[in-house]
Amino acid sequence: MNDVLLSKKSPQVVELIKQMEAVRKVENEKYVDLACDLFDMAQEEGNEDLRNFASCTLGDALCQNNEFTQAVYYLSAGLQGIINTDEYRLICRCYNEMGIIMRSEGHFITSQENYVNSIDMARAHRMYYQEALACGNFASLCEEMGARGEALEYHYRAIECCQFIEDEALKNSLLVMEYAQLTKLYVISGDLTQAKAILDEMDRLDKEYPDEENFFGVSLARLYYYDAIKEKELSDKYKEDSIKAFYSVTDVVVYFDEIEALVLLLLEKREYVTLEKMFDHIDLKAGEDEVINIRLRLESWKIKMYEAIDDRVKIAQCSYNYYRYDSMKSRANRKSFTTTLRLKTELVQQKTKNLFLSAQAETDTLTGLANRMKLNNVIDELFMMAVDKGHKLGVEMMDVDFFKQVNDNYGHAKGDQLLAAMGRGFREINEEFEKVFVARYGGDEFILYYYDMEDDEILQVADRIRDMVAKIGKELEIEQISVSQGIVNRVPDPLNRAWDFLNAADYALYYVKEHGKANVKLIHNGYELEKYFDRMLEKD
Repeated sequence: MNDVLLSKKSPQVVELIKQMEAVRKVENEKYVDLACDLFDMAQEEGNEDLRNFASCTLGDALCQNNEFTQAVYYLSAGLQGIINTDEYRLICRCYNEMGIIMRSEGHFITSQENYVNSIDMARAHRMYYQEALACGNFASLCEEMGARGEALEYHYRAIECCQFIEDEALKNSLLVMEYAQLTKLYVISGDLTQAKAILDEMDRLDKEYPDEENFFGVSLARLYYYDAIKEKELSDKYKEDSIKAFYSVTDVVVYFDEIEALVLLLLEKREYVTLEKMFDHIDLKAGEDEVINIRLRLESWKIKMYEAIDDRVKIAQCSYNYYRYDSMKSRANRKSFTTTLRLKTELVQQKTKNLFLSAQAETDTLTGLANRMKLNNVIDELFMMAVDKGHKLGVEMMDVDFFKQVNDNYGHAKGDQLLAAMGRGFREINEEFEKVFVARYGGDEFILYYYDMEDDEILQVADRIRDMVAKIGKELEIEQISVSQGIVNRVPDPLNRAWDFLNAADYALYYVKEHGKANVKLIHNGYELEKYFDRMLEKD
């Protein structure tokens, strides 16, 4: 590993990013290879910021290559790491792509959430191109869900954003596509007057700024309008253009909205010979594993067509295919769920592990444990994590019983040996239980933090500690050595503070001390001991 960690500003990283930008949307497989190189480089270097950036970049590359299952994993992982950074453009892109993937897989609510996140982030930081893209994609989702009013609203929001894009070619290309979508939407809604006004504006821009990538959408908008007003000659022309554009498409995911609009119109016009050829073409273009929802749509179109011509054999075959793809979708959903769940668990575990490792960087020289200076930072961080995730947080106050007598009877050197041996034992417990953190509070006092653990799990660790201390006592030939342990464990209330937990654990420890020592008391809040302490005060 290099003495200085690589970062985005390192020459080799800058060069690699430059190469990726050159091939993005041009050579997708090459883009994936370069993104893998960056990710491997970041993993090897151990730079978490670079790794998060590389994860998002790899997710983007996989998305461009329609490898959606893997893309979700890397996009999700990267987003978790960069969400609070200034990588606003990359964050918007990741959210937008997550929206695209979730929609293609039929997860419409999750798709909506990701599109809205992208829109909000872009608007907050005045990134008009990113906002226009996300608004346009969200509008298409709204249209698919039958929410035409919202679809119109977000198409117009995309157009509004385009006015602030400085790159004229980019701006006008986006505007043409938005006008094409609006034309079709107004035709479907029956507002032909507004459809014609929008179509005229689209035609003006398309003539002034022609773009081959817009050919499908533009031809389709014209087809929808002229078919609606019964202009047969123009309708036939633009139908031919739309079908030509369909066969030139290399990515059915990117152009799926246009493909579906064309298929539905041809189904309505009963052009079954043309449709059968188109369906065969989609079969060749759509990969089974990554676009299952598109496959389901394709089979449903076929069933509708074969029902119209009463071809029962093909209806049966398509129905079987639909069942098969639906089963594949269910398996893919389960896989996606478990993958995402595992990712979230790994992220929490890594965050907890990093926190503990960071704390242990400042260690007590005698025990090798984290010292008191780091305790406040750790408890505050764990407290916020527990509140955010709804997880339990356990805090234990522990001390050695009759430690003063050990020093008096055996000497301070023997007392230091005892504490050092306990430190080694606690480090072994840390290695075995990754959600347990131990620090020396001072003298013979120790604090343990338990993150996301149940009472019985914590008491199991407490038993291990008592057994460990008893064994050390025998090895050092110290008679009747034991510890007292006070523990509080519960899900924190947002109104609580970390001090509330430390205070409650201290109360529990005091209770053990007052009841014969050499034991453990686990409570869930300080109120459980209030009556006891009230009686103690009354006696005083």
